[in-house]
Amino acid sequence: MSVVLHTDPMTMQFGGVTAVSNLQLDVEEGKIVALIGPNGAGKTTAFNMITGVYKPTKGNVFFTDANGKEINITAQKPSTIAKLGIARTFQNIRLFKDLTVYENVIIAKHLHLKSDFMSATLHLPWYNKEEAQAEAEVEELLKSVNLWNMREEKASALPYGQQRRLEIIRALATHPRLLLLRLNLQQV
Repeated sequence: MSVVLHTDPMTMQFGGVTAVSNLQLDVEEGKIVALIGPNGAGKTTAFNMITGVYKPTKGNVFFTDANGKEINITAQKPSTIAKLGIARTFQNIRLFKDLTVYENVIIAKHLHLKSDFMSATLHLPWYNKEEAQAEAEVEELLKSVNLWNMREEKASALPYGQQRRLEIIRALATHPRLLLLRLNLQQV
C-alpha cells in the first residue's frame, strides 16, 4: 500500500509550551489510523499542523495526491490543502448554522467545480451540467445519512448527532483522498 500522508518528526511549540513533540506519522491508503489521547495531548494541534492551520515549529507534512505525486504541504493554506484532497471535521462542530442542511453540503461541492463566475452568471451549459451533478450527489449523500428530509432545515436546528453527521457528509462531499475526523468520544 502507498503512503498517503507522511510527517517528518513534527514539533509544535507555543512559546515555552510544547504541544506536540516529534510526531512521526505514516497513513497508508485505505487504512484507518487513530490518534488517541487525553485532553491536552495534542491531537487537535496535530490535525491543525496537517491541515495548514499551524506551521510546525519543526518538521514537515507530505501528502501524496491522487496522481501519486508527493507534495510538501507544510504551512500551505487550508484551502489549498483541501483542494489537494484532505478534508477534516472539528472537535466543536463548525457548520454554517444559518444555512440549510442542503446549503452546507452544496457549498463543499463547489470546491472542485471547474466552471468560473461568468459561466455561473450566464448559466452556460457546462455550468448547468456541473451544477446538476453536484445537486444529485448532495441528494445522495444526505439520503445516505437520513438527512434528506431535513434538507431545508437550518443546520442550527438539528440535534447534536445530526449536526455531526452533516459535518462528516460535508467533508465527504469534497471527495477527499484523506479524511481527518476529530471526535470527542464522550459526545458521540
